[in-house]
Amino acid sequence: MGLTGFNPNEVQSSIKSVISAYNQLIAAVHDDMQNQFVKGMSDKWACKQAQDFFTEFKKVVDELIKKSGTTFKSVVDAMNSAAKAWADNTKSGYTKTSFTEKTTKIDISSIKENINGVRGVDKEQANGVAAKLPTIAQSAASALDSAKRAVGTCGFVGGNQASSLQNSLETIKTNINKAVTEIATAAEKAIKQTSQNYTTTANQISNAFKGE
Repeated sequence: MGLTGFNPNEVQSSIKSVISAYNQLIAAVHDDMQNQFVKGMSDKWACKQAQDFFTEFKKVVDELIKKSGTTFKSVVDAMNSAAKAWADNTKSGYTKTSFTEKTTKIDISSIKENINGVRGVDKEQANGVAAKLPTIAQSAASALDSAKRAVGTCGFVGGNQASSLQNSLETIKTNINKAVTEIATAAEKAIKQTSQNYTTTANQISNAFKGE
């Protein structure tokens, strides 16, 4: 649909929708990851292997949060710049909508080497926590789709710029989906290995006491 004019209120509304989508994305990638996955696993998996897994997990998710902020800032900046150009050309006013990147990071301090001296994993419950990851990924994808729609409905962005902005958001979506899939696979493998390690050790000790 071609534009024949410029409505600053509509532009600001679109940008606010992009910012709202960003907040929803961070709620999924940070808040849900923190509260549902990290906190959920903290009393179900405790050993060096759990700490090693979550150290790598934190690196991946913190980087996703950082890249998401950078991408959304570039989108909002581009929309503000295009709106300002329209305002200048049409001799009208436009007030830029500010955007602040989230600097929050994942806290894995609740993942312990042992819980009251006990090391191991509750395999069934830990897998239940890991099963929440696809839902978190879907929430993130939904937020990014909302952002793409907001960019698309702000029709003043000329040429291929809107498509470029949407593609940058799609890249973040792809990266998050890929990362969460890899995290889920790695978690399943590590939980299984922990379970096998401690089950084998327990059996060996039990057999030793039986004199076997």
